[in-house]
Amino acid sequence: MEYPFVSIVVGIRNEEKFIEECIESLLNLDYPRDSYEIIIVDGMSTDKTRDIVRRYPVKLLLNERKNVAAARNLGVKNAKGELVAFTDGDCKVDPQWLKTLVHEMQEAPDDVVCVGGPNLIFDTDPVFGRVVGYAQESFLGSGGSAQSKNSTKKHYVSSLPNCNAMYKKSAIQEVGGFDERFVVGQDGDLNYRINKKGYRFLYIPEARVLHHRRGTLKSFSIRMFKYGMWMAELFKKHGEFVRWYAFLPSIAILFAVTLFIASIKYYTPSLILFTLMAIYFILVLITSMQVTYKMKSKYGLFALLIIPVQHIAYGLGFLYSFTNPPLVSKTCSCSDI
Repeated sequence: MEYPFVSIVVGIRNEEKFIEECIESLLNLDYPRDSYEIIIVDGMSTDKTRDIVRRYPVKLLLNERKNVAAARNLGVKNAKGELVAFTDGDCKVDPQWLKTLVHEMQEAPDDVVCVGGPNLIFDTDPVFGRVVGYAQESFLGSGGSAQSKNSTKKHYVSSLPNCNAMYKKSAIQEVGGFDERFVVGQDGDLNYRINKKGYRFLYIPEARVLHHRRGTLKSFSIRMFKYGMWMAELFKKHGEFVRWYAFLPSIAILFAVTLFIASIKYYTPSLILFTLMAIYFILVLITSMQVTYKMKSKYGLFALLIIPVQHIAYGLGFLYSFTNPPLVSKTCSCSDI
């Protein structure tokens, strides 16, 4: 196997709790140490993150714009390698991670410009985070997205999350890099533009990355609302849905509200609304039981609450952004990388 030089880019901000674990895992990769570099791009952290990073033989860059898209652009701009791998500061990569990605890229057809793998859950994370993680691996939680479901089969996908992905740098540069106006969803936007050039993405189940899940119900709701907002912004930017299921929660909310108002107006219970809600509840219950089985804990039943909250918050965020002026215009002003 050949070992091409790879640049690993990690965009962070206030990750003092996990960044040491992340860097240690990258330094202990089963890959020649002189054949890869680690670029940590810090978004002006206000905790001890930078002090921790400076203890290690890595390249530290400062990202004054603070957002993740700008961090990744800065990392790509300073990358020595023609292959650029991304992970996050709250992730721990498998020792074989980089070797697996490089091997698959070498074996793949020329039109494959990105390879990546699953986004796995730490069994030691708090209960809430683990329930969220397992719920989002389900069909209801992932919208059927193969990479979110952590499939065990190698196959082509439409997008790969940048907590676990490696690109040909030329492909990122060809489409102008990450759009720095996107607070979230910047990897989905980049991948959409790369797809439009006729390139493909390959999911590799053996390229494993563990990803810490954090937060509370409140922060989770806010995050899902923002995801919905920025998915609508992606639609407004490109004129079509980046993910086919993006509008479904919003449609469901509007449909349910319409039926509810109609039932009040005509003083008759809506059989359609009742039936659909019953079907949805059954699906959520089945998913919650699956989460409980995976966790081997009764706390998996929290998914009964988490999944509806995810759908409602996401749907409301999409509707809010969709019915307001664009936050992002169709003219991309990505950084020059």
